[in-house]
Amino acid sequence: MKINILPGCVFAASMLLTTSCSDFLTEDPKGQLTVETLYKSKADLDLAINSLYQNIQGFQCNSNTMIVQCMGDDVTSTTGSNKAAYLAADAFEAPSDLKGVNDLWNWYYKIIKASNYVLDCAKYLKVDKSEVSEQLGQAYFWRAYAYYGLVRTWGPVPLSPEEVLSVDVDNIKDDIPCATVEEVYNYIVKDLKAAEDCNLPEKYPNGSKHIGDANVYVSAQAVKSTLASVYMSMAGYPLKKSDYYALAADKAKEVVDAVNARGIQSLLPNWNSVYSYGNDNHNECILGIYYNANTGSWGTDDSQLTCCHVPASLPWGGWGDFLAERYFWSKYPEGPRKDAVYAKTLLYKSENKQTKEIKYANVDWWATMDGEAYKTWMGKNDKDEDVEKTNAVFSDYRPMFTGFSVNANEQGQPLKIDFDCTKPIYAGMTLGKRHQLIRYAEVLCWFAEASARSGKYISEAKTALKKVRSRAYSDQAIVDAIDAMSNDQLAEAAYNEHRYEVAGNVLGMVTCREDAFRLGRLDKIFNYRVGDQKDILVPKGTLTHSVNAKGEPFTYELKEDLVLKEKMEVTGVWKKEESMYQIYPPTEVEKNPNLKR
Repeated sequence: MKINILPGCVFAASMLLTTSCSDFLTEDPKGQLTVETLYKSKADLDLAINSLYQNIQGFQCNSNTMIVQCMGDDVTSTTGSNKAAYLAADAFEAPSDLKGVNDLWNWYYKIIKASNYVLDCAKYLKVDKSEVSEQLGQAYFWRAYAYYGLVRTWGPVPLSPEEVLSVDVDNIKDDIPCATVEEVYNYIVKDLKAAEDCNLPEKYPNGSKHIGDANVYVSAQAVKSTLASVYMSMAGYPLKKSDYYALAADKAKEVVDAVNARGIQSLLPNWNSVYSYGNDNHNECILGIYYNANTGSWGTDDSQLTCCHVPASLPWGGWGDFLAERYFWSKYPEGPRKDAVYAKTLLYKSENKQTKEIKYANVDWWATMDGEAYKTWMGKNDKDEDVEKTNAVFSDYRPMFTGFSVNANEQGQPLKIDFDCTKPIYAGMTLGKRHQLIRYAEVLCWFAEASARSGKYISEAKTALKKVRSRAYSDQAIVDAIDAMSNDQLAEAAYNEHRYEVAGNVLGMVTCREDAFRLGRLDKIFNYRVGDQKDILVPKGTLTHSVNAKGEPFTYELKEDLVLKEKMEVTGVWKKEESMYQIYPPTEVEKNPNLKR
């Protein structure tokens, strides 16, 4: 099943939907289709919806649009290679490589324009709203979603004029001013309420709109969940309208109540299945992006993220776009969730050159080949080139997130199973794996935090958070501790549980970066990285599984505490908004000088 439609069919619907914000405001319509020739029937509206979802697939088909998430404390990136943009975000610096800011900006505005196109089509057809409510709901939602991403990444941004049809741009000026952050948020809320008024179904019929146990199209609970998240953002930085936490609690409660009454969503019983390729279309996912089966085409309908979490030093040669920060890993609570979010061990591969026999060994990420303290030095490789050498088994020397990872069979083909870190990893560059933007576990955390900060639904909020903890921890005492929490403690616990739930999932709607941004805590991440970083990552005496230089397994106990700075150095001073937001794409600033804060 393919969501996108054939190129020949999509041409008319997409020819106007591939421009950036400034292009949208300034393009020359000569030679393009007009409303008189373009909008004729509901079939044209369906083409517009297909084009919208094609843009949504393109938005996350590769990792460029997620580079900003390296500002969170959960992910960093490999040094060197083509990772300058990732490392700049990790260090809270303006990038010299602009692929992150350019792609994210352009794709958000492509989604906005595609959404406008749907709304224009429905408006021009002049049909009763009830006949096209499903299509309208998709367009209102995704336009709001795009602006929600824009305002948290750049702050003030231009809003597209609603009174002008997407194909009628003769009178649009180059100098559209930026709306204020509050104006953008009000626009987002208006669109989400409009989507809510469309009465979208909680579950679509099986087919192109519902696959397995998951909706492909936006559902009623996806709209309500997003509204809850938006209200929480309005309660936090920079608007700081704390009364919006009550609205967030109300809206999240609507989702929780619907789940309790009708089972429209559920929590998976085992955390290891959350990112499972074997259970890809599960009912915990409230909002996701569906990608087609692996074609190797590097097109926008394939997900190109299977190698993004895998360090380059593993035998399968990952890209290392989003590597795990060691400090966050060290503070992450032990339990089934940690064992699923991070690979418990890394798989070492050795091959006998004479017999071609391949052997594997499970190795701890902090293991060294000689059992001595970790060290690096400069040396020569076989080509007499200066390279950094190390006694570490894996030179990246850090844990690995498993959210994008898939196992492979002996032929290297992807396996439809829960990921197992003791088995080989699929090394293909593309895969039809769903991207999960919102899960029900997140809504439970949002409900608990918003309720605690507003003083509403405290008993229900504690019940919600206990459901999240019950699956994440083996120790029942950690779950039961919620009962005795004050409202402040409950809010902080829910905030942290959400961060643990989404750690490493840089493609989610609310990431660790977005959580820290909302509560004005990005400076704490910066200050830690600028500081000494003397926290113990792995304590002395820890039993360690390793291999020697011949690939033979052995175990040893750490002789000293492992204390190690992140490889990407962060320097300078915190510059508030300048450090928190991304720079506007320079080419867009040239077109529209109003792009400034």
